[in-house]
Amino acid sequence: MTTSPTIAASDRSAQRRRWLQLRWVLFVALGLLLGIYQGLNEAIGTHGRYETWKPFVWEMSSVFVIFALIPLITRFEDRFRIDSRPRTRAILIHIVAAIGFSIIHTTAMVLLRKAAYWIMSDSYNFGDIPTQWVYELQKDLITYLVILVVVFAIREFRIRRAGELRAQELAAQLSEARLRHLTAQIEPHFLFNSLNAISNRMHEDVEAADRMISQLGDLLRAAYESDDHVLVPLSRELGWLRGYTAMMGERFRGQLAFEIEVDPGIESLPVPRLLLQPILENALKHGIIDGRGWLRVEVRCDGQTLQYTVSDDGTGFPDKPLVRGTGISNIARRLELLFPGTHELTFSSRQPHGAVVTLSFPV
Repeated sequence: MTTSPTIAASDRSAQRRRWLQLRWVLFVALGLLLGIYQGLNEAIGTHGRYETWKPFVWEMSSVFVIFALIPLITRFEDRFRIDSRPRTRAILIHIVAAIGFSIIHTTAMVLLRKAAYWIMSDSYNFGDIPTQWVYELQKDLITYLVILVVVFAIREFRIRRAGELRAQELAAQLSEARLRHLTAQIEPHFLFNSLNAISNRMHEDVEAADRMISQLGDLLRAAYESDDHVLVPLSRELGWLRGYTAMMGERFRGQLAFEIEVDPGIESLPVPRLLLQPILENALKHGIIDGRGWLRVEVRCDGQTLQYTVSDDGTGFPDKPLVRGTGISNIARRLELLFPGTHELTFSSRQPHGAVVTLSFPV
């Protein structure tokens, strides 16, 4: 099931509207709480010399006007950024803006207080206007500066966060590109070996070679159907594996036995694509002599860890250090990209003869 771009865009737009509504609710709630807090402090500080409602009117009127002006200051700072150049011009612009902010704040605050006092059948006296205005101006300059610093800090945080997310996205895209490249390396290698096997079989049994060509076609079709996926369901990986072993069974007809055992209920787990086939191919090429013997694959899930165990009754590993070919090196690099530090790939000999390759990774 797919989601149309129009529906997805509509969902994102609805989420954005809900977030904006929530942000405004939080903004208003913060203003109310700050006003109440300031009014309570003022009421306590006056020691009951004024009626209780008056300190709350003084402080809440001031906070209300400041919070109403914050969106305008934010837009103004976005247009004339404090970190823009020339720096002197930006500073002068914001000094003028701070004075304008103080004039608007003081005027609106006094009008609100007068209105509140009139409602309470009282009258509000601002006092000596020049003196009180200078008193409010020095406080408003500090308030304006604090708002600018907060706006600047939030913008820088968003820019840095966006940069980090972009870097993570690029790193993920790079890792996925590498994974796709490494996965793609397996297919030509597999195709070359399969065609070589078909060529050898054709001299012995034309009908078997014909069946192998048909099986190879099915395998290639399955491979290209999941070509855009780094991870596929375990069932698809096992289906590919069974198809490959069936083709190799035709190559070594009556000589090769293959077993697979999987824990129940795990075939929908996502696993790296084409991870097991190179191990089996390696066993047929280097371990099992002339295709005579057996191969066994066990897939176990222990909690959050999936484990592959591939064993055979071939010649086993030599005593000298193991030299990893294209397929095994490819598997090791893909595991490191997908599960850095949380995977295992081990090689050991089986008694009395044979080899065991164990591979585990988190699911």
